[in-house]
This record gives sequence, structure tokens and C-alpha cells, in this order.
Amino acid sequence: MVFHKIARFVKSISYILLSAQGNFLQKRLVKKLGYDPKNNINGCTVEITQELKDKKAKIDADVRAIMKKCKNNPELLIEYFETNNIPIYKIKKAEKKLKRINEKIGFITERHKLKGFLLNRTVKNGFKFHSKDMIIVDEEPDIYILMNALYKWYSKKEGMDGFDEKSQRLLRKFNEKNEDKLIKRLSIPEIAGLRTAITRDVEAIDFVTEYSKEHSGSKQALEKMQTDDGANI
Repeated sequence: MVFHKIARFVKSISYILLSAQGNFLQKRLVKKLGYDPKNNINGCTVEITQELKDKKAKIDADVRAIMKKCKNNPELLIEYFETNNIPIYKIKKAEKKLKRINEKIGFITERHKLKGFLLNRTVKNGFKFHSKDMIIVDEEPDIYILMNALYKWYSKKEGMDGFDEKSQRLLRKFNEKNEDKLIKRLSIPEIAGLRTAITRDVEAIDFVTEYSKEHSGSKQALEKMQTDDGANI
């Protein structure tokens, strides 16, 4: 089946934004946190084991298989989420509404207290102060955002670190303007958690970028995607 909504690559530029975000985060990972995969971050040892590499390879392969099963179709991917009991909400002007509570569209891990309450109100899920893992997208979901959400959700399901509420909160703060002040206040374990959360973000973005390149590739393919027939992938 054709990747029929991929024409939004040109219209919404979400692919470009994701790719730029990945590069930006990687640079900040080195500059602000002093991260070197072979050494340490501010005295906190980081070791990328073969087990971790194998787990990531499995996640990549499994997510690719899910995308293939869903025929790279946004609606079929949404059906996959629903079938697997992954809460997904289509919300009008989702990005604007989430920005008000310092959240972004896509995969959002569980939240507690006020943030949990605000998220539940956003998706009209009662007045609870604990929100579960969820995916929030616009009324017309973008395939790149869905793929990014799928990768993050699957990584968490497979036990990858960096999705705990504290690390995710630090990640949101790190993406604000005063990251230098934030870093100075963090303990070594907190810096390690932040580094891991950023790494998970970058991995998801890299997957979307690479997968999209593999299935769109050349300039001719991109041009064909803008036609009514779309591009077979």
C-alpha cells in the first residue's frame, strides 16, 4: 500500500524538524553534559554494553516489522496502538494545547500531580492526578510523529532507561533556555538520568530519519510523493 500521507513531509516539515532536533540534541549532549560514550559524564561512568547494543538492534528490527505490518499507513498504525491497548488521542490543535502545559505531541510517559491532572483534562480523561503513558496527535496524524511515538513506546516496553518521570521532567527543563543553571544544580545520578533521556529522544529521531530515507530515498521519489498516486515503499 502507498505511504499516502507522506506528502505532508513537504507541507508540515515534521521530518525536517525531527532531524534538526536530533542533531541539536546530540550537540548539546556533548557541549552541556560532556558526554563521551567511551568515557564518562561529569564523573558518572557510562558504559554501552553489548547487551544494550543488542537490545537496541532488536527494538529497531521490531519497530520496522510493525511499520511493515501497518504498511506505513498512519491509520493502520493508530489501529495497532488501539489493538495493543496503547491510549492514543486525536486532538484538534494538539500541539498548541500541549505547549500550554510544557508538553509535546507524540509519546508522553506517565505523569503525576498537577501535570498528570492537566494531561488528563487535555484528553478529557476525568479529574485524576495520575496520567498513564499515552500518545497525543493532531486530528490528522502525521506519520513521522506516529513513528517517533511508536519507537519511544516500544523502547520503554523493552525496558530501556530514561523514561522515568524524573528524567523526562529534567529533559523538558533542559530544552528550556536556562539549561546551564539547571546542570549546575543537578547531582551526578540526575545528570545520568538526563543524559539517558536525551539519548532515547535522539535514538527515536534517528530511527525516523533513517527509516524515512530508506523508503523515500531520492529526489525523484520525494517528487513522486507529491502526486496523487503517492510513492510505493
